[in-house]
Amino acid sequence: MTVPGKVIEPPPPRPGRDLTSGSLHRNIWYLAIPMILEMGILNVTQILDTLWVGKLGSAALAAVTISITIRWVLSSLANGLGIGGMAVVARRIGERDQEAAEHAAWQTILLGIIISVSLGLAGILLARPLLTLLGADAEVLPLGLAYLRITMGGLFVVVLTFVNNSMLRGAGEARLAMAALFLSTAVTVITEWLLIFGHGPFPALGVAGSAWGFVLGFGASLLMQTVILLSGRARLSINLRDLRPDFPLMARIIGIAWPSTVQMVLRSSSRLAIVGLVGLYGTFATAGYGVANRIVLIALIPGFGLGNAASTLVGQNLGAGRPRRAEASAWWVSAYAGAYMTLVMAAILLYSRPLMTLFDPTPQVVEIGTQALHILAPALVPVIVGVVLARGFDGAGDTTPAMVVNLLTLWGIEVPLAYGLSRLVGLGLTGVWWGRMVANLSNGLLFIVLFRLGRWKKREV
Repeated sequence: MTVPGKVIEPPPPRPGRDLTSGSLHRNIWYLAIPMILEMGILNVTQILDTLWVGKLGSAALAAVTISITIRWVLSSLANGLGIGGMAVVARRIGERDQEAAEHAAWQTILLGIIISVSLGLAGILLARPLLTLLGADAEVLPLGLAYLRITMGGLFVVVLTFVNNSMLRGAGEARLAMAALFLSTAVTVITEWLLIFGHGPFPALGVAGSAWGFVLGFGASLLMQTVILLSGRARLSINLRDLRPDFPLMARIIGIAWPSTVQMVLRSSSRLAIVGLVGLYGTFATAGYGVANRIVLIALIPGFGLGNAASTLVGQNLGAGRPRRAEASAWWVSAYAGAYMTLVMAAILLYSRPLMTLFDPTPQVVEIGTQALHILAPALVPVIVGVVLARGFDGAGDTTPAMVVNLLTLWGIEVPLAYGLSRLVGLGLTGVWWGRMVANLSNGLLFIVLFRLGRWKKREV
């Protein structure tokens, strides 16, 4: 009831740590530790999945490498929504507008359901022609089809898990986002072990078992997130009574998300082009690239966690009207990430051959992957700094710079340079690795320059 002459204050936000005041470094690590663990736990599934699939042979490893790249391209069309929703949620939390933050979360989820189901159906229909286009031979093709049809059928659980976690992080609920992925990892590891090789009453499904483990793991995570969001236990919640779509807000979220979606598609489609180029050199080349690329991604995962921390801090501090604190947060997180990657880069250079042998001892695969790691590793420091600053742009809701940088470096440098050096100059696979290395170095340096300009501070969300 409204009382004449009296101002009714909005309800205070739900309890949670204030990330817009206090020690900057404490706030960074308050978010970063669970976010690094959240991303780092993905290492467990990636390492074990690669080890187990590698035991099925190089053809199985090549099939999964190609299929994961295709899945990444399609899922990236929807995963940008998480960034759009996160930016709006973080800004509203920083402004202390709880109701608006929760409304934005629900609208983002509705968009995620619609888009991910549509993409999953498209992936099932396009699986065979895409695998064939990327060089899957008679031995690899049926394995790739089995993997893709299962993961595309469950694509919606994967997309919604990442969308929900993005918004939980935007609200500062890093520990809940971490818990959701811990559950996903536990279920994935157990079900993959049971279904790839067949244990107890479970059949040995091989590559298909890997796909089922992936989908079931993310399904468990999505179920946990749904309970959290409906229960009101988090700083962010949803209410099923508010089912009506808010099309103006959806349009605003899409407006933030589409450049991020485009940059994800640019990144994933460039990987698709590289996989196709590598595939011209045979199954061993595809398997070797797949293992080397997986090792690089594993090394980068803590950087993704640090980047997520930067994203939340930038968004909430801008919402609180503290742009200098937002900028300082991003630069300090970049410094921490660069120091970490310097150590990891040295380890990769020293132990690349044993690492490759661990995943696939086939001599040809080990030789190809080792050469790739030796060329790619030196650019990993600027890569991880670029990852952090790109997430800083996302937190500000200024997603266009990341799209432009990825367009220039991936499709303007990486793909044409890799093709030119390998096919026209005649360097073969070595040319592919050098094309990627130059593009990675350019990507990080461009992000540093653009973030330094500071135009993202003026972005309205």
